[in-house]
Amino acid sequence: MGEQTQRFQRRTVLVKRRLQLKYAAIVFAAVVFTALLVGGDITYTMIKFISRENPDLMPQAVDILKLDAVKLLLFMGIMFLVSLFVSHRFAGPIYRFERSAQALAAGDLTHRVSLRTGDDLMELQDEVNAMAASLQQLIQKDRTLAESLSERLKAAAARAPDAMRGELSSIQSELKSLTRGFKV
Repeated sequence: MGEQTQRFQRRTVLVKRRLQLKYAAIVFAAVVFTALLVGGDITYTMIKFISRENPDLMPQAVDILKLDAVKLLLFMGIMFLVSLFVSHRFAGPIYRFERSAQALAAGDLTHRVSLRTGDDLMELQDEVNAMAASLQQLIQKDRTLAESLSERLKAAAARAPDAMRGELSSIQSELKSLTRGFKV
């Protein structure tokens, strides 16, 4: 799971239901508003022109308007599906970032964010992975220092009077547990 080369296929379209539906609704509403505005203007202009220039064509114009209404409904359905697809392009990576943040927060500094090729937010993936690698190096450096200090304390405890050995052993144990919460 922590490999940077891991690739996966999403099987769920709505990986972050609330975010995706909100985003899809905004895109869909904008498209519907635009379609109704432009379509309404064209319809009004056409009806006005036909009724003035050739009123005998009104029955055919009404038939055309009915067909256009059906086309508009199909168009809105297609646009809803497109808006879901577009929202998935954002929600999928956000979902992966949330899961990765949880793994990092749990102390797994070997974990890396792994998005699909072509997903949005690839630059953020690189920055988060660089941050995790940097933290991993810092913790590893601290762990090495703690181990070194622990060995020095162990040697000092062996030479110390009996009264100090218990305290030095306690400090040594604390040093050993200093970075145990992290997977590096």
